Amino acid sequence: MKIKFHHVLAFFLVTLFFDLDYESPLIRLRIIDGFLVVLVVLMILSVGRFKTNNNAAAMSFYIFMIYILVNGVLKIGFSTTIKEFFQLIEYVFIMHLIAKATDESKKREEFMNVLFWGTGCVAIFSVIYNVSRGNYTDYKDLDAPKHSFAVFALFAVANLITSKKKTLFQLITVFFALIILLLSGERKGWVGFIAGGGVFTYLQLKASLSKKNIQAIVTFMVIVVIVGIITELYFVSQPELRYLDRQLSSFSDVSNIFSDDNSQFASRSDEDRIFMFNLGLELFANNPISGVGIDQFRRYVEEATHGWSHDAHNFYLKVLAEEGIIGIVLFFIPLFLIFIDLWKKSKNKTPHIATAAHILMGLFLLGGLVNFFLAAKALSWFYIILPCGMLLGLNKELTFYKNSNK
Repeated sequence: MKIKFHHVLAFFLVTLFFDLDYESPLIRLRIIDGFLVVLVVLMILSVGRFKTNNNAAAMSFYIFMIYILVNGVLKIGFSTTIKEFFQLIEYVFIMHLIAKATDESKKREEFMNVLFWGTGCVAIFSVIYNVSRGNYTDYKDLDAPKHSFAVFALFAVANLITSKKKTLFQLITVFFALIILLLSGERKGWVGFIAGGGVFTYLQLKASLSKKNIQAIVTFMVIVVIVGIITELYFVSQPELRYLDRQLSSFSDVSNIFSDDNSQFASRSDEDRIFMFNLGLELFANNPISGVGIDQFRRYVEEATHGWSHDAHNFYLKVLAEEGIIGIVLFFIPLFLIFIDLWKKSKNKTPHIATAAHILMGLFLLGGLVNFFLAAKALSWFYIILPCGMLLGLNKELTFYKNSNK
C-alpha cells in the first residue's frame, strides 16, 4: 500500500498519546511540533495547495482563540501569552489538516484504521511495559499512553459492529481491548467508553434494525459479559491485588471533595485531584469574569504544591479558572455545535456518512468525559479537533455530492 498524506497524519495523531514535550526559552514544544512542518509540506505536495473550509463550530473556535489572546495580553502580558497562543494555532491548523485528510470516504476509512491500529499498538506497548515491571493491573507507569485503552476499545467495537463480514480476529480484538481497558484501572476511560460506546451502539441500532446490526450488537454484549465473568474470576483468585476495592474506594472519594481531612482519601492521586479542583474553584472565585490568564493554572498549582504537581486534571476547570465565565461560555459553544452537527450527520441518508458520524459521536463523548479528569494539552485538544476536523471533511464530501447532482 502506498503511504499517503492521510496515513502520515493519522500516525502523527497517534503520537499524541505519548504526550512528549520539552521546554525551550520561547515555547514548550511537543512531539507534534516536529511533525507539523513535515505534514504541511507533504499536504502541499499531495494536493497542490493548502485550502481551509469552515463550519459554525470552527468559526466559534476562532472567536474563543481571539478572546484567549486578548484576555492573556491584558492579564499576563504579550510575550507569555503569545508563546501559548502559538500552540492553539497549531491545534486549529491540525484540525484543517484532518479535514483535508478525511474529505473522501476511502481516505476517511484508511485514516480511521491507522488511528485504530495505532492506538492499539500504543495500548499493547503500555501493557507489556507495565506487566514487565510486575504490574498485572493498573497499567499507569507510562502515564499518557494509558489514555489509548478506551479509544482503542471504542474503535475495536465500532470496527466489529460496522463491518460487513464479522471475523474471529475482530472478536478476539474486541475481547482483548475490553480486557486491557478493564484491567488498566483507568476509571475515566471506563466512563468515557461506556458513554461513547453506548451512544455509538444506540445510533447504529436506530439507523438500521437489520439482522446484521442486531447480531453484531448481541455479539458485542456477549463479549462484554464474558469479559466481566473472566476478570471477576481472576480477581477472586487473586485477593491480594485488592483491585476492585481500590477502584471503589477512589469513586467514594468524590464525597470528600470539600473535605480538609487528607487522611480520608483512598490514594495520593485522589487527594491531588481534589486539591487541584478546590484550587481551581478558588482561582475562579477570585477572578470570575475573565480568569487568571492563559496557562496560569499551572503556575498557581506549582506554587501551591512547591513543584510536585502542575496539572489541573480537569480541562474544563482549567478553562474556567484561566478564562473565567466568558471563556468557558465561548469554549462550550463550539462543543455544543459539534454535538448538534454530529447528531444531524448521524441521520444522513448516505450510509457511510451516517456511520462515520456515529463513530465520531462516540469518540466526541468519550473525549468530553475524559477531559473532566484530564488537562494534558495535546490529548485534551485531540478529543476536540479530531471530530471537528472530520466534520469539516464530511461537509466537504457532502458539498461535492450536492454539486455533482446539480
